[in-house]
Amino acid sequence: MRYRLKKKLVPLEPGEAVIPGEALVEIMSREEYRKLHHTRYQDHLLIKNLESARYSRADLLKDCIIGTFVVPDKKDLLGSPAIFGYYMDREKLVFVDDSGEVKKILHELQREQILEKTSISHLFFELLEFLVKDEAEFLQSYEESLTEMEDRIMSGEHSRMDVPASILKVRKELARISSHYGQLLNVSQTLTENYNGLLKEEECAFFHLYSGRVERLAEHGRELREYALQLREMHQSRMEARRNHSLSFLTMATAVFSPLTLIAGWYGMNFKNMPELNWTYGYLVCVFVSLFLIVAEIWYFKRNGWFRK
Repeated sequence: MRYRLKKKLVPLEPGEAVIPGEALVEIMSREEYRKLHHTRYQDHLLIKNLESARYSRADLLKDCIIGTFVVPDKKDLLGSPAIFGYYMDREKLVFVDDSGEVKKILHELQREQILEKTSISHLFFELLEFLVKDEAEFLQSYEESLTEMEDRIMSGEHSRMDVPASILKVRKELARISSHYGQLLNVSQTLTENYNGLLKEEECAFFHLYSGRVERLAEHGRELREYALQLREMHQSRMEARRNHSLSFLTMATAVFSPLTLIAGWYGMNFKNMPELNWTYGYLVCVFVSLFLIVAEIWYFKRNGWFRK
């Protein structure tokens, strides 16, 4: 699929010629690119990078820029990401994509946006912008879910949910998206350096502004990871407090019934000369003494706040 770049993306018909000097955007599969472009060093390097792509990158070569994008799926951050490569020079931008992700992105750019400048580098900037278009709202939704989790922990409803597993999943997802922001930041900073002179000064300024925006997103992601860690520690503290309360209750129950155990053991010896055994009111006195001890100990514990959580 090919596009002419003239204020906006205009699809080209199959076999339609491109005017010399006109900006061209093209999407190819990996196999198509390998067949059509296999003689230059940058072509071999791009295919090699795609075959082992683990992160987004940009490599500035003598007269072109090549690289890869590894874009996580926001609906399943821990699932398989979309991977595609690109080749860019002054007049041409070729995407090597088997995932269909680039086609969707260019379709959105074609439908929604009129480009301010007809240049390959500006289109590439617009694509980078699209990759972080809704990230602030996305991170905000994460923050709201973490706040809701904090409310549950504070209200004691965390016992109904597997908090450690939920927090671990959130931290993994935030690590993935924060890593994605860091990689985009590296790409934009590499383009800003422009040591091969492919970009104009004003185009470098665009990528410099983009770097600042992505850096703020990355910082927000790191803050949310720290927030999730604090929630885990809060949950552990609450669970520890509950265990301590349970142990305190068991200790108090043991203390309450220890005098009764002593009485039972004392009068269970059955010596012949124990006068209380033959006393008419001995049983009632033992009952009242036991009840008095229980009530007195409970009153003492309550007065000293031992029943509070």
